[in-house]
Amino acid sequence: MIRSDTVVGAIAGLATGYVLWLVAISVGDDLATVGVWSLVVLVLSGVLAVCAVLWGWLLRRRGIHLGAAFAFGLPVLPVVLTLAVLADIYL
Repeated sequence: MIRSDTVVGAIAGLATGYVLWLVAISVGDDLATVGVWSLVVLVLSGVLAVCAVLWGWLLRRRGIHLGAAFAFGLPVLPVVLTLAVLADIYL
């Protein structure tokens, strides 16, 4: 059964990930072309995803469901949105 703190953590992780993605593309857009910054943001999103999954796994093992849901939700939107930008550019 899904607990309310898990839902709150996941929503907070998604929102934080979206804000981080907006900051990354804003900085990247000022410094380089879309073809360059989108690849950099994708690599950074992948690193964030790996670190967040490891962090979430550790928190889940400790029984901290709110933090684990936050960590698992954090990289979802940056990876998906960057892939969408790359698909728009290259396809």
